[in-house]
Amino acid sequence: MFSRVLSRYLHLSAPSRAVNKEALLELRKKTGYAFSNCKQALESSDNDVKKAEKWLKEEAKKHGWAKAAQVNNRSATQGLIAIHVDGQYAAMAEINCETDFVARNAEFVEFAGQVIKASTKYAKKLPSLSTIVTKLNLGVKEMDKLRLKDGKHLNDVRALTVGRLGENIVVKRVLCIRADAPQVRVAGYCHASGGPSSHDYPTFGKYGSVVAYSENEGCQLDEDELKQLGQNLCQQVIGMNPTTVGLLEDFVKAVEDEEKAREAREKELKKEKSKDEKQDTEKEAAVKAAEDGGTTEEEEGTTEEEDLMEDRLLFQEYVANPDVKVGTVVADSQIEILDFVRFECGEQVQ
Repeated sequence: MFSRVLSRYLHLSAPSRAVNKEALLELRKKTGYAFSNCKQALESSDNDVKKAEKWLKEEAKKHGWAKAAQVNNRSATQGLIAIHVDGQYAAMAEINCETDFVARNAEFVEFAGQVIKASTKYAKKLPSLSTIVTKLNLGVKEMDKLRLKDGKHLNDVRALTVGRLGENIVVKRVLCIRADAPQVRVAGYCHASGGPSSHDYPTFGKYGSVVAYSENEGCQLDEDELKQLGQNLCQQVIGMNPTTVGLLEDFVKAVEDEEKAREAREKELKKEKSKDEKQDTEKEAAVKAAEDGGTTEEEEGTTEEEDLMEDRLLFQEYVANPDVKVGTVVADSQIEILDFVRFECGEQVQ
């Protein structure tokens, strides 16, 4: 609306002169409004700073800029993680507000949805690099380029939303992802605390993750199975919080070494059993534990506590089926996990 009003004003008035740089800096210093808003004000007032300042104040009342300036320094640690995936393009954002009450407000969710959809469109414009997966964290300049619904600037829509909801709203971070190979897929998932999560995009929650994975030549999964696997991997990242993917070669070697150790333990236990029949009961229990892949007090192996501490994705217990590891699922499915990102609302970001 602001853009339409300004365009109508400029159309009806005489052509404005170029904006004076000193006047622009002075107006920016006096009002604290964005350079783009100050520039529009000076254009509409022929570089008259006083008139431009008055014009800004009048427009600010209409469009929520004044309210946004008032609450700008207030802490905003609540909010939502928003994710949108469109084919091989995706975006994930953290958008903060002051209270959980506003975070659940339909207008706040609508604003978050506009931001994440615009960010996904921006991901489509990323230059194709030599990497299979391109990731870009948007800075202030990139966010200024985002156009939301009806072509409105992000900051204008944010100010309007602040004016209506009365809380500081901050677009804390936006990550754009682009896949540049036909076999690469991108999946996203948000975990909504206190309610069901949606598989439809855009999706919102307190935790979010995006996973990029590719089909290998021998992959036999159909479209639905591949999509579900992507969702499961995203949930894995949210729930188990890995820090790296890990190498499949290392995982396969670890499994082989564990199998050899298990066989050696079985052989040793059987030998001890034949020597001392008095300890049959204890030895049978140990053999059973070894056959089940478990451990005894004398054995060496990974404990449940160690599994929970594992930060390599491939080495973690698979949340969708704790009887197997993620690496086993990846190897059996003939896919490769290329990258992943996890956001948690309110977490400290370096």
